[in-house]
Amino acid sequence: MVEADRRVALDARGLHDMLAELAVGVGEDPQPDRVQVASPLDVRARRFAAVFMCGLQEEEFPQGGSPDGFLPDTDRREMARASGLALPLREDRTERERYLFYVCASRAERTLVLSSRYCDEEGNPDSPSFFVDDARAVFSALTERTRSLADVTWELEQAPTEAEWERAVARAGPRRQDAVVEPLSLPAAIEPLAARKAVSAGALERFAGCPVSWLVDDVLDPEKLEPDPEQMVRGSYAHKVLEVTYARLREQSGDRRVTPGNLADAERILLEALEEERGEFRLSPNQTRVRAAVRRLEFDLLRYLRHEAGRDGAFEPEHLELRFGFEDSEHPAVQLADGTRVRGLIDRVDTWNGWALVRDYKSGKVEKYKVADWESENRFQAALYMLVAQRALGLRPAGGVYVPLGGTERRPRGMVAQEVAAALGSDFYDNDVVPEADFAERTGWAEGSIAAAAERMRTGDLASCPDSCAWRGGCSHPSICRVET
Repeated sequence: MVEADRRVALDARGLHDMLAELAVGVGEDPQPDRVQVASPLDVRARRFAAVFMCGLQEEEFPQGGSPDGFLPDTDRREMARASGLALPLREDRTERERYLFYVCASRAERTLVLSSRYCDEEGNPDSPSFFVDDARAVFSALTERTRSLADVTWELEQAPTEAEWERAVARAGPRRQDAVVEPLSLPAAIEPLAARKAVSAGALERFAGCPVSWLVDDVLDPEKLEPDPEQMVRGSYAHKVLEVTYARLREQSGDRRVTPGNLADAERILLEALEEERGEFRLSPNQTRVRAAVRRLEFDLLRYLRHEAGRDGAFEPEHLELRFGFEDSEHPAVQLADGTRVRGLIDRVDTWNGWALVRDYKSGKVEKYKVADWESENRFQAALYMLVAQRALGLRPAGGVYVPLGGTERRPRGMVAQEVAAALGSDFYDNDVVPEADFAERTGWAEGSIAAAAERMRTGDLASCPDSCAWRGGCSHPSICRVET
């Protein structure tokens, strides 16, 4: 072409030098001991010493048929029945896939391996390709070897690579046991614990449940990346609304308790308090969810007030959200027999004729808070508050109960004294009403458990308790404890 145009002069030497400097990709010729990863379409007529056909699964090889967007096979069949015009079907790719399978299988000169799986990585069943059955029908002597998800390493003599052999050796070696949490020993760590002036009832219960969980949540107190759980915020919201409701009811009507006569006023006050306090408690960043949660709480608290109005008994609410042991509280910390000083907040104290009934609100069910489970569940908060009412308020303890604010069963669980059962009313389970001797025994057990937990807390006597750590059992901090059930 250049020579045909007389206006262009071609320098043969310059062209030669330029072509000599150009980089040209020529690829690599197939050689022994090399591996090629290829799709069935790339194999063609080449031959290999060994062929490994992987992924022989239904919908993978063979692939499932895909509908023709222009003229699906169903329309083609309808046209054939109506007009006799027989168009080829295109969605059924079975024969095409079978041809590719035969091409790949016939390329092996020495070894052919067919690989399929019977489940996926999560253990869900998976169906092998029917092409495997075709191969078995032709070669009846084919051997099958399986490898399950549990086979994390190979047998030493079968390890295919050096890395796999090292893993197999490591697995066969001695197991290394992670160190468990032990009591604190450094004075710098123990001294701040021993120097605490007072401990809260909730912290004592958490320590008795699992010392490591207490250490993380109460001492280390890491800053949370997520907002407080909705259930926790809901509980604080309910406590505040009930406090305002009972306080205003007393101011406006002079009544300390909710009765059928003042129920309408109590409900009005509660609805006002719900609206006033709503901005102080962030239930959720989703406003639709906030409205639903507030509405649900409104129904629960209204049902609670109606239950309160219908119960009998002579005890009336006297102290609401009673704080003791804090710098801004009216009452100082309460000292127990062993010298332990406790602080805390009692949701409500009902009184009658020199007796005190402690009520602790709970957002959910309270079946596990019955007195029969106190010892096994390390529940001594209500008993501790009874001791506080006795020593800080000068009242005889009539009982300590956990009050459900939700659910269908509204009766509280806990322990009440049989001695004042008539004045308490019929709102309690029979097996929660205990005689005087059992009442004193349970109170003494609680005080002893509190003293033991406080002493262990002061000395940093840590231990992992995975069975009682989380709400439903199990370890809450396995990365710290290295203990799981």
